[in-house]
Parts: sequence; C-alpha cells; structure tokens
Amino acid sequence: MKTAFIFPGQGSQKPQMGLEFLNNPMGQNLLEQTQKVLDFSVLELLEDEHSTKLHETKYTQPLLLFVSKLILQFLEEEGFHPDFVAGLSLGEYSALMASGALSYESALTLVSKRGEWMQEAANQNAGTMAAILGLEDEVIEKVCKELQEQGLLVSPANYNTPGQLVIGGKKDAVEIAVEKLKEQGAKRAIVLPVSGAFHTELMTPAAEKFNDFIETISFQTPSIPVLSNVTGVQHSIPIKAEILTQQITHSVKWKQNVEWMLEQGVRVFVEIGPGKSLSQMIKQIAKSHSIEVTVLQTESMKLLDQTVQELRRMKEGNR
Repeated sequence: MKTAFIFPGQGSQKPQMGLEFLNNPMGQNLLEQTQKVLDFSVLELLEDEHSTKLHETKYTQPLLLFVSKLILQFLEEEGFHPDFVAGLSLGEYSALMASGALSYESALTLVSKRGEWMQEAANQNAGTMAAILGLEDEVIEKVCKELQEQGLLVSPANYNTPGQLVIGGKKDAVEIAVEKLKEQGAKRAIVLPVSGAFHTELMTPAAEKFNDFIETISFQTPSIPVLSNVTGVQHSIPIKAEILTQQITHSVKWKQNVEWMLEQGVRVFVEIGPGKSLSQMIKQIAKSHSIEVTVLQTESMKLLDQTVQELRRMKEGNR
C-alpha cells in the first residue's frame, strides 16, 4: 500500500499553529535555524492569537513551511518515508523540501520572496477569486475563455475537487463570470475574501521577480517523487526552476495531482501541517473514483501520535 505526504497551502494557517511541537530540542533547533533566515520573530507571530500579520502573504508562506517542517521531522525521526510527496500551491515547496530537492534554508528563502512579491503584485493589480461549486470543469473553462475573448481577465486558478473549481482575475471580470456560471447551473458561486487573484496573469510582476531569483537556488535530485501543480503529474528530473515560476501565474492542478497519485496506487495520505482541508478534498476525489483511502492528520501532537500509531500498524501489517 503506497503512502503520500501532502502539504497544505495558504488559507490553512491559524494562530498558535505548531507551538506544541516546539517543546523539545528538535523543535527548538529548527526554530533557531528558521530565525536566522527570516527577518521577523516567528514566535511572536505564532503566539499572538489576534495577529493580522499571520494572514499577510509575506508572513503566511514562510510560517506554514516552518510548521510543516516541524511536523515532518517527527515523522522522519520515527522512520516514516512516503512513496510520493505533493503540496497545494505554497505546499509544493514543502513537498520539494521533503523530497530532498530543496534544502530547508533554500525553501524558506524562496517562499519568503515568493510571498513578498505575490503580495506586492496583489497590491499593484487589484483582483479577486471565486469558488464555483457544482459545475463540470469544461463549462467553467468555456465561460472564462469566452470572457477572455471579450478582453476580460478571468481564468481557472485552482482545480480542487470534482465540482469545485476556483477562478480568479480582475474584480469586474470575476463578478461577470460568477453571474454567467450561476446561469449555467452552478450550485454556488462565491466571491472569496482574498487579497489578490493568485495563480492568474495578475501575478506576472511576482513571477518575473521570482524567475530571476530562483536561478540563484540550487536543486538536488529528489529522493522521493514530487508532484507539480502546473503539470498535474510528477516533476521531471532534473527539477526545472521555470515550472515553479509558472506556478505563480498558472492554475493549480491539485485534483489532477491526487488523481495521478491514486493511479499510482497511493491509498494512504498524511496531511502534514495545520488544518484538514486537503484531507477533505482527497476523500472527495477518491470517492468520485470509487476508491477507498485512509487520510491522516498531524496538526496537533495528539493527532500526530494517532497517525504514527496507524502508520506503524500498517507497516507491521505489510511485513
């Protein structure tokens, strides 16, 4: 039975996430390592229950990577290594780190810059996003294409699950698309409270800066196959930096990532980081293909302990 470690993206962050994993030397060492790279206090932001900074892209991205690494090292210490790794948007960097393609310091540096430049692009090019529920992907793609032909900037941004796709673009274009998609029979079409149109053309200024910067980062050959949000399948070897630049302006093919892993025989998914949004998506995707999966979470020490016990039980059963 194959296993995948999966890593959440922006939106899964929450106050005080990961703090209970710091009560040991391994966690403290990682905190010190992290603090040397970042120019803000990690503890200060995580401990403040009312901080709005936690939800600012330039802080959110490195903090989520840090928390995922915190939890990952516990699993690695226990001797658990997956057959595949994947992440949603920002989570792809956690996956690259877990695969050995990127060092932790390189991943942290990349996501810090990525977050900063995506926030700048969002401030520069006002946009929004909307979740469309209950329509086939092809219907949504067709409506977006028709609006693009009229000069409106709107496109698919996140392929989440069957019947759930997020679009993004200029505010007026997204609002027009929402109305047209309701006419096409969407069960729900909800404009999201986000600070920008991520994974659309409006992120081009961020992608241009990121492209120059990522050329200075060295990638290693991954020891675990890692999936690409842009292609929907496994990253080619060697890892191409330009694919990660494209990820900033291209739609995230998360549904396709999960379907590809299911095709490879993955039946156990471990979500490494705060929240359980990816777990819920995976269950929906697997159900649509009539495949039974085991989905485990790790956001608290209690859940991590349960996950470790379950993985041990499976390991013993496979002997």
